[in-house]
Amino acid sequence: MNTLAEKRAYERHCYAADIAFSYFNKENSYNAHTLNIGTGGMCFKSSLFLQPGATVCVRLKNNHPNGAGSDSCEGLHLVTLAEVKWCQEVLNGEAFPYGVGVKYFETFC
Repeated sequence: MNTLAEKRAYERHCYAADIAFSYFNKENSYNAHTLNIGTGGMCFKSSLFLQPGATVCVRLKNNHPNGAGSDSCEGLHLVTLAEVKWCQEVLNGEAFPYGVGVKYFETFC
């Protein structure tokens, strides 16, 4: 049973993109790579363990037009604030040993 899928309000799409993230209001940023995106959030690979509940600023560096699911960019934000919902070690993660799930904060226009 996939409990993560059951908690999501929006569908996720496979999408490969290089991103940078930082803790909110902090200068240091870290490289990461998206695994999937959706209207409500994204999952990415990170070299840093992120504490669930932390607020992060995520910035799109560039996308990979030939990546899986590259025709769909629903939920792809150039810059966004998000809450870390989970972070776990992944097997054979090499440069990016952690998987991170974040939920975008609501935007009001």
